[in-house]
Amino acid sequence: MLFGCKNTNEKKPIAEASPKMDVQQFQSIVDSIYSENPNSIGMMVHIESPKHGISWSGSSGYANIEKTAPLQADQPALIASSIKTYVAAAMLRLQENGNLNIEDPISKHLSQKTAELLKNDGYDIHQIKIKHLLSHTSGIADYVNDDYLDFIHKNQTYRWTRDEQLKLATKVGDPLGKPQELFAYADANYLLATEIMEQKTKLPFYTAMRKLLQYEDLGLGQTWFPTLEEQPKSAKPMVHQYWNEKDWGQSKLDFDWDSQQHDISWDLYGGGGIATTMKELAQFSYYLFNKKIVEDAAVLKLLTTDVATKDEIPKTYRLGIADAQVKGLQSFGHGGFWGTMVFYIPKLDTAISVCVLERNGKMKPIKALMNAYTNALTKHMFGGKSVVTEGYSLYKAKNSKATLVLFPGGGTNAAYTKQEFDIVGAANAHNISVLMLNFNRHLWIDATATKQLAKQLEAIFDQNHLKTKDLFIGGMSIGGNVALTLSNHLQQNHTNIAPKGIFIVDSPLDLYALYESSKKDIANPKFDKERLAEPKWIVHYFEEAFTKDSLLQNIQKVSPFTLQNSYTSVSSLKNTKVRFYTEPDSLWWKENRQTDFESTNAYTIQQITKALKAQSWKQLELIETTTKGYRANGDRHPHSWSIVDIRDLLDWMME
Repeated sequence: MLFGCKNTNEKKPIAEASPKMDVQQFQSIVDSIYSENPNSIGMMVHIESPKHGISWSGSSGYANIEKTAPLQADQPALIASSIKTYVAAAMLRLQENGNLNIEDPISKHLSQKTAELLKNDGYDIHQIKIKHLLSHTSGIADYVNDDYLDFIHKNQTYRWTRDEQLKLATKVGDPLGKPQELFAYADANYLLATEIMEQKTKLPFYTAMRKLLQYEDLGLGQTWFPTLEEQPKSAKPMVHQYWNEKDWGQSKLDFDWDSQQHDISWDLYGGGGIATTMKELAQFSYYLFNKKIVEDAAVLKLLTTDVATKDEIPKTYRLGIADAQVKGLQSFGHGGFWGTMVFYIPKLDTAISVCVLERNGKMKPIKALMNAYTNALTKHMFGGKSVVTEGYSLYKAKNSKATLVLFPGGGTNAAYTKQEFDIVGAANAHNISVLMLNFNRHLWIDATATKQLAKQLEAIFDQNHLKTKDLFIGGMSIGGNVALTLSNHLQQNHTNIAPKGIFIVDSPLDLYALYESSKKDIANPKFDKERLAEPKWIVHYFEEAFTKDSLLQNIQKVSPFTLQNSYTSVSSLKNTKVRFYTEPDSLWWKENRQTDFESTNAYTIQQITKALKAQSWKQLELIETTTKGYRANGDRHPHSWSIVDIRDLLDWMME
């Protein structure tokens, strides 16, 4: 009754439901990324996607730093904190079986010794619930800090106990706060969870997890806790996992670690501990989200429920899992200290696990692997034909139901937009086609140019048989101005391609303000020739096109908004969904462009948003970000496509 009885026939992989994918390209992906990141020593990958006929493992590189043994794709590795999903799932199985509830206070389930330990350190264990442990919102301090890692470095064969680590958690400091006041990642939470598991099952937690998570029924025969359980006879030798890094952390520590030289008890009792293959790691994730482990849908949903905190700081952590995104697609998963990561991607009904054997700099190759395989799978499952012409690039979804039209920033084109705004795959997965225009040499478009652009757009839609019912238009920088002006024209003329929503990305919405700030720059004697090139061009462009005596009157005809006289030329969009994206980083502009904040697009966008909301633009949203602006080459720049959260944008479009 404690562990539950289930029909093992239901544990078989879900039957294939779509044509098989040619997976030969998969090996070339890991080989290519390894060649770019040879310091990773070795990489392993597994893709589990039964409905698409895919269960593929691959590897590249070596199993040790001496490079004496080629890495095999089915060698087991320590997954460290990726275990937290396993622990959370086991706790939900106990709830599914009626043995506990994650809303229970931990005082109800802890041993008396641990309860006293926590109470004596000031914790109110009657207020801390099991869900707070699983979501790291308990307020319990983490014992894993610089001192702890330094001790491990100097005492690599020291054998830790869970009780010793819990005691250390009470010594590192006072409670961080009351339950649900803040999010603070701490392994101690999961050590308490495994103790609760033992109290309820009367079994060692690793044995309880094996039964609760039904390893045998699911065929997870190469998943175990080293030093607590025997290594399965079928398992190949474990890989060596490394950490070679200098001047790490505030204490400037130096590390030269090999996992096989450690007594892994320092990360064994629930915060970490499992060794497994990448195949079984991905399979576990796939089975979990396909209700092969926790069958009750309502209980399984708890895994991805946000435990809100009073600090209101956005977080992606749920119960032993992160609700994140890979290539703009919602993804659930967890990473581990030694360089492992696994994500289940619902839109693809696929789990992907990766491991790099050197944790120093691990995120670059891990992200590259996740992104590359997600791209390949998305294109196979959802991508349709691509059409690239002199005027546009179209990426049509297989089952296209909506279209997103994008205008580039000044001087750039569709190819640059695709490089900087990686939305195609995620959009196609939502049955949205993406049309990127090369309309890029205009600070503004007048009425004549707007009509011509509308006709061009209609022709593109007709030629490519695009659906016109659900249309969204967006643009970067001056491309955002074009998007607004064109959308206003389409709304006014009630065409069959009138947009449902428009968004702009850090656009100069007030062209008169742009003109004035450019004149101010020209008057600054501290600016060099290079810094003055753009403002001089802008002023010349305006003054050549319009007579100086009537600049404001003429500019307001082509500018979406002018704050000088509270005028808008796009009033037909008042009842349409509109989003303004900007990243108001005044320090960056001051340090890198010698520009005061009042001269930035961000400031103007803020002021225009206030004015329009006062005029009852009820569907207008201002999305302000922090430190999200980066170019594709990694350069920091708040004036970038990257300030747009792709997953959130697509959710907004699908509302």
